Amino acid sequence: MQQSTPQQQRQAPPCEESSLAWQGAWNRHDADALAALVTPDVEFVTVAGLWLRGRQEFLAHHRLMHATQMRDSLWTNIRATRRTLGGGHALQHLEWRIEGDFNPDGTRRAPRHGIFTWVLQLRPSPLILAGHNTNDGSHLAHRLAGGAPLPRNEP
Repeated sequence: MQQSTPQQQRQAPPCEESSLAWQGAWNRHDADALAALVTPDVEFVTVAGLWLRGRQEFLAHHRLMHATQMRDSLWTNIRATRRTLGGGHALQHLEWRIEGDFNPDGTRRAPRHGIFTWVLQLRPSPLILAGHNTNDGSHLAHRLAGGAPLPRNEP
Protein backbone atom coordinates (compact mmCIF):
# COMPACT_ATOMS: atom_id res chain seq x y z
CA MET A 1 0.00 0.00 0.00
CA GLN A 2 1.34 3.44 -0.95
CA GLN A 3 1.71 5.91 1.91
CA SER A 4 0.61 9.51 1.51
CA THR A 5 3.17 12.28 1.48
CA PRO A 6 3.18 14.99 4.19
CA GLN A 7 1.74 17.41 1.60
CA GLN A 8 -1.16 15.05 0.84
CA GLN A 9 -1.79 14.54 4.54
CA ARG A 10 -2.14 18.32 5.07
CA GLN A 11 -4.65 18.77 2.24
CA ALA A 12 -8.27 18.53 3.26
CA PRO A 13 -10.73 16.77 0.96
CA PRO A 14 -12.44 19.29 -1.36
CA CYS A 15 -15.72 19.30 0.56
CA GLU A 16 -13.86 19.94 3.80
CA GLU A 17 -11.95 22.89 2.31
CA SER A 18 -15.19 24.73 1.50
CA SER A 19 -16.77 23.74 4.80
CA LEU A 20 -13.72 24.79 6.83
CA ALA A 21 -13.54 28.11 4.99
CA TRP A 22 -17.20 28.75 5.91
CA GLN A 23 -16.67 27.71 9.54
CA GLY A 24 -13.57 29.89 9.91
CA ALA A 25 -15.18 32.98 8.39
CA TRP A 26 -18.31 32.49 10.50
CA ASN A 27 -16.40 32.10 13.75
CA ARG A 28 -14.34 35.23 13.01
CA HIS A 29 -17.67 36.98 12.30
CA ASP A 30 -16.14 38.10 9.02
CA ALA A 31 -19.02 38.82 6.66
CA ASP A 32 -16.61 39.88 3.90
CA ALA A 33 -14.87 36.49 4.06
CA LEU A 34 -18.26 34.74 3.96
CA ALA A 35 -19.22 36.82 0.90
CA ALA A 36 -15.95 35.81 -0.78
CA LEU A 37 -17.23 32.19 -0.66
CA VAL A 38 -20.28 32.93 -2.84
CA THR A 39 -20.66 33.83 -6.52
CA PRO A 40 -21.64 37.41 -7.44
CA ASP A 41 -25.07 36.10 -8.52
CA VAL A 42 -25.62 33.71 -5.57
CA GLU A 43 -29.14 32.55 -4.72
CA PHE A 44 -29.15 31.93 -0.95
CA VAL A 45 -31.98 30.96 1.39
CA THR A 46 -31.17 31.55 5.07
CA VAL A 47 -32.15 29.26 7.92
CA ALA A 48 -35.03 31.69 8.62
CA GLY A 49 -36.25 31.40 5.02
CA LEU A 50 -35.01 34.79 3.79
CA TRP A 51 -34.14 34.58 0.09
CA LEU A 52 -31.00 36.59 -0.68
CA ARG A 53 -30.10 37.33 -4.29
CA GLY A 54 -26.58 38.34 -5.18
CA ARG A 55 -23.39 38.81 -3.21
CA GLN A 56 -24.29 42.35 -2.11
CA GLU A 57 -27.58 41.26 -0.44
CA PHE A 58 -25.75 38.29 1.07
CA LEU A 59 -23.00 40.56 2.45
CA ALA A 60 -25.39 43.16 3.86
CA HIS A 61 -27.46 40.49 5.60
CA HIS A 62 -24.45 38.72 7.12
CA ARG A 63 -22.88 42.00 8.27
CA LEU A 64 -26.10 42.82 10.11
CA MET A 65 -26.53 39.33 11.57
CA HIS A 66 -22.93 39.11 12.80
CA ALA A 67 -23.22 42.53 14.43
CA THR A 68 -26.42 41.48 16.24
CA GLN A 69 -27.92 38.00 16.64
CA MET A 70 -24.82 36.05 15.58
CA ARG A 71 -22.16 38.24 17.25
CA ASP A 72 -21.23 35.56 19.83
CA SER A 73 -22.13 32.49 17.80
CA LEU A 74 -19.83 29.53 17.34
CA TRP A 75 -20.30 27.40 14.20
CA THR A 76 -19.12 23.77 14.20
CA ASN A 77 -19.08 21.59 11.09
CA ILE A 78 -20.20 18.05 11.80
CA ARG A 79 -19.63 16.44 8.42
CA ALA A 80 -19.91 17.21 4.72
CA THR A 81 -20.34 15.32 1.47
CA ARG A 82 -19.87 16.45 -2.10
CA ARG A 83 -21.10 14.95 -5.36
CA THR A 84 -19.90 16.20 -8.73
CA LEU A 85 -22.80 17.15 -10.99
CA GLY A 86 -20.92 17.84 -14.21
CA GLY A 87 -20.50 21.08 -16.05
CA GLY A 88 -18.09 22.30 -13.39
CA HIS A 89 -20.65 22.08 -10.56
CA ALA A 90 -21.10 20.02 -7.42
CA LEU A 91 -23.76 19.39 -4.80
CA GLN A 92 -22.55 19.64 -1.21
CA HIS A 93 -24.37 18.90 2.03
CA LEU A 94 -22.98 20.15 5.32
CA GLU A 95 -24.36 19.21 8.71
CA TRP A 96 -23.59 21.80 11.36
CA ARG A 97 -24.08 22.87 14.98
CA ILE A 98 -24.34 26.44 16.25
CA GLU A 99 -24.37 27.85 19.75
CA GLY A 100 -24.09 31.26 21.38
CA ASP A 101 -26.50 33.10 19.08
CA PHE A 102 -29.51 35.16 20.12
CA ASN A 103 -33.20 35.22 19.29
CA PRO A 104 -34.53 38.42 17.68
CA ASP A 105 -35.80 39.52 21.13
CA GLY A 106 -32.25 39.34 22.54
CA THR A 107 -32.62 36.13 24.56
CA ARG A 108 -29.95 33.46 24.12
CA ARG A 109 -30.89 30.57 21.84
CA ALA A 110 -30.34 26.95 22.74
CA PRO A 111 -27.67 25.20 20.65
CA ARG A 112 -29.09 23.82 17.43
CA HIS A 113 -28.19 21.68 14.44
CA GLY A 114 -28.95 22.01 10.79
CA ILE A 115 -28.17 21.06 7.22
CA PHE A 116 -26.79 23.29 4.49
CA THR A 117 -27.25 22.40 0.83
CA TRP A 118 -24.88 24.13 -1.56
CA VAL A 119 -24.60 24.06 -5.33
CA LEU A 120 -20.98 24.91 -5.99
CA GLN A 121 -19.38 26.39 -9.06
CA LEU A 122 -16.05 24.53 -9.03
CA ARG A 123 -13.92 26.62 -11.40
CA PRO A 124 -11.69 28.49 -11.03
CA SER A 125 -12.16 27.74 -7.32
CA PRO A 126 -15.21 26.44 -5.45
CA LEU A 127 -17.82 29.14 -4.80
CA ILE A 128 -21.40 28.78 -3.57
CA LEU A 129 -23.75 29.41 -6.51
CA ALA A 130 -26.87 28.50 -4.53
CA GLY A 131 -27.41 27.63 -0.89
CA HIS A 132 -30.29 26.61 1.33
CA ASN A 133 -29.88 26.32 5.08
CA THR A 134 -32.33 24.71 7.49
CA ASN A 135 -32.56 23.84 11.17
CA ASP A 136 -32.97 20.18 12.02
CA GLY A 137 -36.03 19.22 13.97
CA SER A 138 -34.93 18.30 17.49
CA HIS A 139 -36.39 14.83 16.93
CA LEU A 140 -34.12 14.05 13.94
CA ALA A 141 -30.68 12.42 13.83
CA HIS A 142 -27.86 13.67 11.62
CA ARG A 143 -27.45 11.41 8.59
CA LEU A 144 -23.76 12.16 7.98
CA ALA A 145 -22.72 12.03 11.63
CA GLY A 146 -23.54 8.34 11.74
CA GLY A 147 -27.21 8.67 12.56
CA ALA A 148 -29.95 7.31 10.39
CA PRO A 149 -32.31 9.94 8.96
CA LEU A 150 -34.89 8.66 11.40
CA PRO A 151 -36.35 10.27 14.52
CA ARG A 152 -34.20 10.29 17.64
CA ASN A 153 -35.62 8.54 20.67
CA GLU A 154 -36.40 11.75 22.55
CA PRO A 155 -39.56 12.87 24.26
